[in-house]
Amino acid sequence: MLCLELAIPPLPQFVTVGHAVWAPGDRHFARTFGVYDLLLVKRGTLYIREKDREYAVGPGKLLVLEAGLPHEGYRACEEDTEIYWVHFIHESKPAYIRREDISWSSLLAKGTVEDEEPSAQQRLYMPKYATIDVEALEPILHEMNEIHSRLNTENALRLHLLLAGLLEALQAECIRTAQPEPAARLARAAASYLDVHWRQPFNLAGLEEELHFQADYITRCMKQHIGTTPLQYVLHLRLEEAKKLLGGTVLGISEIAERIGIQDPNYMTRLFSTRFGLTPGAYRRRQRQREDTAASTETEEV
Repeated sequence: MLCLELAIPPLPQFVTVGHAVWAPGDRHFARTFGVYDLLLVKRGTLYIREKDREYAVGPGKLLVLEAGLPHEGYRACEEDTEIYWVHFIHESKPAYIRREDISWSSLLAKGTVEDEEPSAQQRLYMPKYATIDVEALEPILHEMNEIHSRLNTENALRLHLLLAGLLEALQAECIRTAQPEPAARLARAAASYLDVHWRQPFNLAGLEEELHFQADYITRCMKQHIGTTPLQYVLHLRLEEAKKLLGGTVLGISEIAERIGIQDPNYMTRLFSTRFGLTPGAYRRRQRQREDTAASTETEEV
């Protein structure tokens, strides 16, 4: 399955939604416009050409027509054809990726209290053309159409949230129907194990015993499908927790190191400095300065 990959944030923005039954002889008109057109067919068949490719969008099929690409009906409907459509906009051009190549378990940088903009590493995935359980999505589509028919200031936000829910459901369908290769499944199993045991002393033997594979092979699988070795994965979790404790508590460096499973606070300091470019103490001071500045600004505004 080919998927569209969109950078987020921002999320796609809702434009319009609709539901109709096209009669035999109806055909989609030709146009090129700057919105995405998400089409779902419940019954019948819609014949659409996008640029140079033709799609017969039959029952239970989804097609996402892309912003800026010409599309038209290349053939009239031959029977009653029930369709839903959702138009949305997004500021970036999509990339194309096979569902099998999406690394769902890859680690992403987490937001912190000192960040002033969101991480640019996040991605949203949706099928380009695929078989979808349209009936499972109908409650969302019905509510979107109902709200859109009586749109007002009170319910407008709900409509945008429903679009996000629809996109989430489509991505979840990609994840559910994907059949990862054995190496990818092993990498995910290793990550799941480490998510539970990362505070404990790092020990590859535990992974071997749990997963019944040699450590070298587990390491190669994680490196390929998650982008880190088991040790790097554990250190990532530990250092992210250290950042939270430095920002949200008054615990000393030694106690924080102990809480995240590192017995030597000097070693934690070296790891932290290498990863984030400043020592734990400097990180904590910078955060407090920012909090003091923010508090002072709020006081002045009041």
